[in-house]
Amino acid sequence: MTSYEPSSTEFTLVKNEEYWDADRVQLTQINYQLVQDNQQALLSYQTGDLDYILLSGDQVDQVSADPEFDTFNAGYLWYLTVNITDVPDLNNLNMRKALANAIDRETMMSSVVKDGSKAAYFNVPDELAAGPDGQDFRATAEDYSDVISYDAEAAQGYLEAAKAELGKDSFEFDMIVDDDAQPQQVATYLQQQIQSTLPGVKINIVTKPKKQRVLDCQSGDYEIGLTRWGPDYADPTTYLNMWTTGNNNNYGRWSNEQYDALIKDAAVGESSKDAAARWDVLHQAEAIAVRDLVIIPLYEKSNATMVKSYVTGVENHPVALNRVYKNTVVA
Repeated sequence: MTSYEPSSTEFTLVKNEEYWDADRVQLTQINYQLVQDNQQALLSYQTGDLDYILLSGDQVDQVSADPEFDTFNAGYLWYLTVNITDVPDLNNLNMRKALANAIDRETMMSSVVKDGSKAAYFNVPDELAAGPDGQDFRATAEDYSDVISYDAEAAQGYLEAAKAELGKDSFEFDMIVDDDAQPQQVATYLQQQIQSTLPGVKINIVTKPKKQRVLDCQSGDYEIGLTRWGPDYADPTTYLNMWTTGNNNNYGRWSNEQYDALIKDAAVGESSKDAAARWDVLHQAEAIAVRDLVIIPLYEKSNATMVKSYVTGVENHPVALNRVYKNTVVA
């Protein structure tokens, strides 16, 4: 990196001639631009000022027929984190069930996100890791539709149970959201869905820069937060470790002794010595977290992109580095 200033909207990367495989790297330089306005980014792409951009969902309809358009699995799981420890109303499982079942995720994908992302009803996404039998983790996991689905009648039933248990008829929650375009659009949809499906529940959208939103979540200074996690490595524990007691990414400060024991067993216990046994333990752990709604999963993120036809060899990965330019060539 040859140039970068805090809060800068541009920075430059140049080829490292000391890299062990430098002869294979064709690019000499990459110029990044941070463009907050998605439409401005698309205009810059169309005028030739940018070679590669990420699109927002509302732009996909404009360019989906273009041969330079593509979409791929980005690996991220978007979800609502709920402050289980510090907000009594969210400590109530029936309230969390009401929120989880009030959201029409499929419509959110087709009408709001629109970039190839898929609705999620679990805590470990698709295409992350295969087990010892060669099957994807999701393929052999439980079906959690009895806990998370879009079912307005069930959601209202859970809400009535929560009202009885909490002794209240109305609820109001602040939802903190990043100030980027797509999270804002998703938050508005969630607000409308929840309020229309659950009479007596009000959602206030509080917009913050991502850095501050993350700090607020980590400190527990929030009620509901729209957030995401991307996998650092191809194993279910890159997600499941987050909800162990005391983990810095366990924003809701949920704690479950059985869950902690299972995760420890998968790491250093007897099951860690047997691949099949370990996989079973990880499935058990996910089931505990999903059924207790430690988070409210929303969708598995895909990235919609435009890449100039003269740019080839950009590798897109759903784990760790999302984009690798080692084999990229500009003709």
